[in-house]
Amino acid sequence: MPDSNQLLRLQIDSQLSNTTLVAMAVRGVCAMTTLSPVEINRLELCLVEIVNNAIEHAYGNEAGHPVEICVGLEKTSMSISVSDWGTSIPSDVIDSQEPEEINPDHPETWLCSGRGLHIVNKLMDDVSYETEEGKNSFIMSKALRH
Repeated sequence: MPDSNQLLRLQIDSQLSNTTLVAMAVRGVCAMTTLSPVEINRLELCLVEIVNNAIEHAYGNEAGHPVEICVGLEKTSMSISVSDWGTSIPSDVIDSQEPEEINPDHPETWLCSGRGLHIVNKLMDDVSYETEEGKNSFIMSKALRH
């Protein structure tokens, strides 16, 4: 994560029930910015999606593993990284820009799974994913108005 003027680092155990705690903490940081209520809700949605992905996919819904959330606040942007030390996201999933089309005649296409990263890519200004020395980090940022 790039150096920020202000940095908040949180770590939770890999339990879905802890996602609310992270969301409320980051919502508090958002209140210090120029983000509108709609933008804050969208950012929270993205954060929860990525934290849930780390818990569900990197750790297979197994408790007892760390999920680290870093929130960087600068004059012109807010960045959030969500890191885990579990199974990394396959490159074909990261590179996929469009979710599968929903076909009303084929119920197997109705599942919501697999749409989260697409939503995050649409709602955030910039997203990236990196793996370094066993640490997987999903980094997203949002521009702030001045």
